[in-house]
Amino acid sequence: MKMKKSISLVMALMMVGSLAACGDAKTENSDSSAKGETGTEAESDAGTEKTKISFALWDEVQKPVFDQIIEKFETENPDIDVELQLTPWSQYWTKLDAAMGSDSAADVFWMNTYLPKYAEAGVLEPLDEYIEKDGVNLDDYVSVVKDAYNYDGVQYCMPKGMDTVQVFYNKAIFEKYGVEEPAAGWTWDDMKTLAAELKTKIDEAGADEYPIVMELNAQPSFFNFIPQAGGFVLSDDKKTAGFDQEGTAKAYADVVDLMDEGLMPGAEVLSDTMGTDLFLSQKGAMLFMRSWKTSVIDEASFGDQVGTIAMPAKESGNQSVIGGLGYAVNSSSENKDAAWELVKYLSGEESNKLQAEAKIDVPALISAQQYYQAENVDVNVIFEVAKTGYAFPTSASVADWLPTVNEISAKIFAKELTPEEGCQQMQEVVQGALDSES
Repeated sequence: MKMKKSISLVMALMMVGSLAACGDAKTENSDSSAKGETGTEAESDAGTEKTKISFALWDEVQKPVFDQIIEKFETENPDIDVELQLTPWSQYWTKLDAAMGSDSAADVFWMNTYLPKYAEAGVLEPLDEYIEKDGVNLDDYVSVVKDAYNYDGVQYCMPKGMDTVQVFYNKAIFEKYGVEEPAAGWTWDDMKTLAAELKTKIDEAGADEYPIVMELNAQPSFFNFIPQAGGFVLSDDKKTAGFDQEGTAKAYADVVDLMDEGLMPGAEVLSDTMGTDLFLSQKGAMLFMRSWKTSVIDEASFGDQVGTIAMPAKESGNQSVIGGLGYAVNSSSENKDAAWELVKYLSGEESNKLQAEAKIDVPALISAQQYYQAENVDVNVIFEVAKTGYAFPTSASVADWLPTVNEISAKIFAKELTPEEGCQQMQEVVQGALDSES
């Protein structure tokens, strides 16, 4: 394993940014349970000594379900007392960095594609010995998510859920304009043909629907299209940026072409109104979107008119970039065995079942995926596209280069830069960040 960088150095390099995929800003308020002020003390309760540990997460929407999960865990493990700590996404990483520097971070916490930074800093406990000791089978989890939390051959997290990208479409709009619905095995050209037919009919009717809508962020759009067009974001060894590849520039050009041809709204619209909101207001016929919003679409008034299909194939396929969270143990925890017991439970069958039934996450645990159901929307496409998906590209310097990639990408879509100009700028930034890691 590489020599660990000092925490202070990593903290100095860090900048908080939104990793599309990998953790959306869905919380507004900070909260924590009133079980105690620390996560490492032991206390006496009715004569039974309890080990106190803390568990940090950032999603207010998921917290009520995790309250139930923790209650069940404590019932099955009466010698362990868990303090649940909720911190909004906008503050989560800043708080974690500060706590790590003072060894006061939670014993267990959510982790996403920032993992390489924290693994390099030595603040994540390697889990391989715990996994082997308890006979946990990692093959029970979706391989892409499992592998995303293995860094330099070390498993640092147990998988939580997964987030794939696929296309949702409004059957009623296709029927309204007499256009054939997307069919399995479709291509990017097939999509453009359907979209052009829709546009013609919409224009003739003097209506205002858009044939295609999407969110112009890394995970739901261009990080999928780049490998599909034959380019890459990062090489497999994470040492080379691929923004200088012809396929990478083409991926951006293809999206700009959709705007130029009037098949999807321009950046001025999509920067003000999210693609999902346009779809929910029935102003979009086809939506490229992540699976975590499935329940929102399912509960829409027209949910029974929504179809799902894998993304159309481009030159090199229709791979979905997969995000997902993991459960990590603080390497400075004074109660690592208890922390592992919690992680093992959180990533196990009962916890995943509760999360799936509440529709707060699509389980990475394959056996629990049966519990994730929707009333109207066919969710099977989520599990199908996961089989050929790939992990969200990341490296130890991801927090340095990803925000800049998002900024430059936005300039391409706003036509402030050509795809070639933007890709050249991104290549310099990302390659420079990768070179600084060695």
